[in-house]
Amino acid sequence: MLLNDLEYFVAIAEEGSITKAAHVKFVSQPSITNALRRLEDELNTMLIIRTRGNADLRLTDTGETLLRHSRIIMRETEIIQSEIGKQQKIAMGVPPMIGATIFPRIMSQLGPKEIDSFHMVETGPASMYELIDQDKIDLGFIGSLTPEKSKQYNSYFITKSPYVVILPLGHPLANRPSLSVGDLKGERFITVTKQFTAYRVLMDQLVENDMTEEIHNLYITNEALTEQGLVAAGNGVGIMARLAVEDRRDLAIVPLTNPINFYIYLIQKRNHQLSDFEEVTKNKIIEAIKTLTI
Repeated sequence: MLLNDLEYFVAIAEEGSITKAAHVKFVSQPSITNALRRLEDELNTMLIIRTRGNADLRLTDTGETLLRHSRIIMRETEIIQSEIGKQQKIAMGVPPMIGATIFPRIMSQLGPKEIDSFHMVETGPASMYELIDQDKIDLGFIGSLTPEKSKQYNSYFITKSPYVVILPLGHPLANRPSLSVGDLKGERFITVTKQFTAYRVLMDQLVENDMTEEIHNLYITNEALTEQGLVAAGNGVGIMARLAVEDRRDLAIVPLTNPINFYIYLIQKRNHQLSDFEEVTKNKIIEAIKTLTI
């Protein structure tokens, strides 16, 4: 059984099609098809069921079993290559907001060897959980609206940051001690995309306050910095974790009347095995977290 065949099989399962698997692995479709055929012949079983003219597929029960073990084999292979080849890399998931605020403070307390080992994967919290669950990253920073208590993860609390309303300087409501989203009826709201927790917070508040028109008039951007810049320039208002905007001097920052907290953790899937180097680096990160003053 060839490692490449198992790698291609995992790609088929994750991408849902042979065409997409070939694309992400930068190989021809026949290479993927041949790998699948070899596995099915060697195991004497059907691994996938093709539908809609081979465009889409789903795994059989034996295919699901092979997928589970293949992921473990792929991960073990990475650990072997890392430990023997001294190519020590840690796949680290970092949401953009945490990458711009907390992560640099942690990095400043680590040595060059640890810093050079990081392979950064930047995405929102929702995608981060998916990457961790699929063993595509070793460690991930996540933000959540509730404390992380899942038994599926080892979690290390970093801090919590309240959500605040951000307004352009000089806005009529900028000097209020606190604001509810309902106080902002008629305003143009600017937000990041739905993969970020801030989007969910804003949408929940708009729905709760029956602000249908404001929902239809949302301006959505991929970047938190773009949202902040648009608000600062007077194009609308927004909601963000205080941590993301506390250093901005061109924004008015007003607490929410009913506080909503953003909990930040470093998490690791419990059964995700780390190499000795990765384990030592993780412990150094945890020690750095303990010294943070946020």
